[in-house]
Amino acid sequence: MLAELFRAARPQTTAVATQAPGQMQAIAGWQNAQFSTWPGYDTSDLWVTDEQALGLPVISAFLEISTALVVQMPLDAYGSDGVRLEQTPPILRNPAPGPNRTLADWVREYLRSSALRGNYVAVLGNNGPDGWPEVMYPVPNGQWSVEQMPDGSIWYTIAATRYPARDVFHVMRNAEPGELVGRGLLDTHRDLITAAVAAERWATRYYEGGAVPPAHIEHPDPDLTQGQADELKAKYDINARLRKALVTPAGVKVNEMDSDAEKAQLADTRKANDVKLAMACGLPGALVGLDAPSLTYRNIVDVLQQFLSTTVMGYLEPAEQQFTAFCLPHDIETRFQTAAVLRPDFAERMSIAVKGYDAQLMTRDEGRALIDLAPLGELSESVSEGDELRKKAEAFGLLVRSGVDPRSAALAVGLTGLDFIEAMPVTLRELEA
Repeated sequence: MLAELFRAARPQTTAVATQAPGQMQAIAGWQNAQFSTWPGYDTSDLWVTDEQALGLPVISAFLEISTALVVQMPLDAYGSDGVRLEQTPPILRNPAPGPNRTLADWVREYLRSSALRGNYVAVLGNNGPDGWPEVMYPVPNGQWSVEQMPDGSIWYTIAATRYPARDVFHVMRNAEPGELVGRGLLDTHRDLITAAVAAERWATRYYEGGAVPPAHIEHPDPDLTQGQADELKAKYDINARLRKALVTPAGVKVNEMDSDAEKAQLADTRKANDVKLAMACGLPGALVGLDAPSLTYRNIVDVLQQFLSTTVMGYLEPAEQQFTAFCLPHDIETRFQTAAVLRPDFAERMSIAVKGYDAQLMTRDEGRALIDLAPLGELSESVSEGDELRKKAEAFGLLVRSGVDPRSAALAVGLTGLDFIEAMPVTLRELEA
């Protein structure tokens, strides 16, 4: 009964979509959303799979760099007072557990699905003792559909089973108002990705053939059989690929066909495609060698932090909001700890720790944690007394140098039991070499 009350307390997820009631918005074909009332997509024969898109160096690098950054960020829960909870909820420690699966596996799947397809869908598991789900079960792309019913409720169909929206963890990107399906790179930049894949295929075949263009072979024998022609073509193809000499009968002519990679600007086209793909992904060219090599280490660090603050956070913030709305009580929110990545180098962190401790803005252990050192606990009483005595002595010296009688200065700062020998004050300095 208590679990049902907690479940009923989740935010309402029914929405009024722009489509007619009951119209199905399915992930069809290669996961490209089919909108009968939205004329943005043209009818085309272009076809690109996830594997082909991942084979492009820029997209692969984008996902690898993004994953490498996010897996370093703990996923924590915070109370309404902004204080991090000591006990992290199970669904944040490992959202989709399984044999040899960790949070890093979930992060990799989430980024890939969100980037390429614009959607990440998972079915929430049963509620735990606190009345909220502890796990989720990811649904592969192309195996789910979503529709809005006449009463305005939203339902998902997964493997012939229907689930209400409150039981589904769905993160969308680039969706228009009222739409139920997001768009990824394979939707918004389909032509660009297809052109890049085509260029890579041509480059592969061109260099696989020894960078020798195809040819038209003329044979003087009018009675040449198809078998003999195939044998001659096979020998030419092999020798062209291995860049070896080929002996042909007298009268045979080899005419190169117009397929020159240099004239077709193959190298320039591939580089231009890489630059455009980097822009589409939000990936700074400096991180994949597309910018001038004059950037220093500090410049690269700044570029990496900018990439994290803009592009990567565009993927993390929707996930945080989904966790907060569907997987945790209303007074708890989820945040990735970006400070684990967005932090200065060791020397700068050391300076911050020293200044923060001197200004009494952080404790000694907080300063040590900033430079990745273990805590030492509270200061001992003897150390505290020594610090107090040093401060009194410094204040006493300042008063004496200002013309105050030494005995009066000692009484003013609380130094008792001192013997005054009426000697002149002495300042000690190290001898210069």
